[in-house]
Amino acid sequence: MINVEIDGKRVEIEAGRSVIEAAHRAGIYIPHFCYHNKLSIAASCRMCLVQIEKVPKPVPACATPVSEGMKILTNSEMAVKAQQGVMEFLLVNHPLDCPVCDQGGECQLQDIAVGYGGGVSRYR
Repeated sequence: MINVEIDGKRVEIEAGRSVIEAAHRAGIYIPHFCYHNKLSIAASCRMCLVQIEKVPKPVPACATPVSEGMKILTNSEMAVKAQQGVMEFLLVNHPLDCPVCDQGGECQLQDIAVGYGGGVSRYR
């Protein structure tokens, strides 16, 4: 077992587990589309980007293994901007009515767009 810190919460988890699993254990939600604990790691959606102390760029939480003493930030300015940027690109080729379409509450893309998107697209 190793110790990591996620948004100020100390978490004890088995070595080799991913950041997203450690966050789940701490009760912290990280938005994601392609991650499922019973599937191989794809890290293709990039929605789970987080900041790790002493790492210059955001990293995907689903594909990053935890290490002893790691300090993870899921809601830092870097992580939030990265998630908003990913959400914006995911919606580029999606109908513009996504946040208000008639799927109302039945669509994970819609839920995450409202919760983690920037609200306004720079594209028409």
